[in-house]
Amino acid sequence: MMEAATSSRTLEGLRAACADETGELAEDLHIIVNVPEPLTDVPVRAEWHELKHTYRESGRSPLTAVVLTRDEEQMISGTVAALAADADRILIIDSGSTDRTVELARAAADGLIQLDIVHRPWQDDFAAQRNHAFEHVGEGWLLFVDADERLTGEDSGRIRRAVRAVDHVCPGADLVLSPRVADSGGGDVYRGLHRLLRADSALRFRGRVHEQLFHADGTAPSTVDLDVEFTHSGYEPEVIERKGKKARDGRLIDLCRREEPGNPTWAFYAAREVVADRMVTAPAAAETFDDLVAAVSAYGREGATDYERQRRDEAFALLGELAFRTGDPERIERCLAALNAFGRTVEQTYFATLLESSRLVARLSQLVDLLDAEAEHRPRPGSRSAGQYAELRGLLALSCGRYDEVPDDYAQAVRLGTSESLARGLTDLRLMLARISPSGRSVHDPLPQHAPPRRSPAP
Repeated sequence: MMEAATSSRTLEGLRAACADETGELAEDLHIIVNVPEPLTDVPVRAEWHELKHTYRESGRSPLTAVVLTRDEEQMISGTVAALAADADRILIIDSGSTDRTVELARAAADGLIQLDIVHRPWQDDFAAQRNHAFEHVGEGWLLFVDADERLTGEDSGRIRRAVRAVDHVCPGADLVLSPRVADSGGGDVYRGLHRLLRADSALRFRGRVHEQLFHADGTAPSTVDLDVEFTHSGYEPEVIERKGKKARDGRLIDLCRREEPGNPTWAFYAAREVVADRMVTAPAAAETFDDLVAAVSAYGREGATDYERQRRDEAFALLGELAFRTGDPERIERCLAALNAFGRTVEQTYFATLLESSRLVARLSQLVDLLDAEAEHRPRPGSRSAGQYAELRGLLALSCGRYDEVPDDYAQAVRLGTSESLARGLTDLRLMLARISPSGRSVHDPLPQHAPPRRSPAP
């Protein structure tokens, strides 16, 4: 009993204790969906029965939503209005809007929520813009929201409830809370973002771009995930083009690389910008690979901070992708050696398997070509042997992805009564496509049962 009582006096223990409970506090704590290991032992100020009975009388800390703006007239009204149920105040830090951003923000807040605007010139530094909020807010909580993010309607009020619950159960804890951010149109979903913290925290943002919170010594805070979602529209292609985000981010990454040449984070971001261009050439991939493989060696440096290691996992995955995009066996082997040296067994196994499977697929394609090279020695047209030849070729073509060649082989095998194995493979493929297609039905079938051959049988 003593052990259970002790564990219930921690944040994770308290969440476990109220897992099957109902009531206001239990429901608000359920908005917290993940407590990482470093935070499981955060102490709470009382036992569950006491906390739930005193929750109704508990106060709430002021919450200020901070929004960075510059020419955001298309988005700002919706962003402001969506925050009205969660924030007591919105602080806009504007860096020189020339459109109606400020006017529309004031209009959207009118009668709903207090809105203050601070003008701060842009200095090529998103972290500095965000950190400016700490100079204007001294108590309560800060919620950082981008102007192109909107709190979903169904989650309205849930941030307020989660903050109140955290204040009630562990008022002294310096926690960072993380709502989800989902790209509009079914894109990526981002978790672990540093968005919500106490205004008196010593944490500050670092990085001119892709900024995150860190302690002064470069240590990263642990984040508590919230079941709350913002929709992000800033990565839509037309938005990126209109606002010149690619050029801007590239320029800021270059500045960071010059200021922090030993930080592999910026080499990662530079490489990611290259890979974002799906038409990247092999020479560009090779140059980027050479740059990144040199940079990741810093991960083994004694004393490397969380700030320097913040994108380590993604960097190693990207290294493998670049190596394969080069098509250079020597660089692929260098990549595998680097992954092995850093104990990245998952990535090393994945890319080693990808390499071997690529070789096998290439070998299967070579076997198809080998069959074609012996065209003059093929079996007599119309014979069972000719049908077996067509079936084998079709199976090999199907296995190595030369799908446009399969219908001819299949049609010949059907005519000659040797299509059993190939038909079974195609049936399995059709069933698989039917299961995964959005409509639940098979996609357009390019393999009709009696398609006329495109290649004439060998004489």
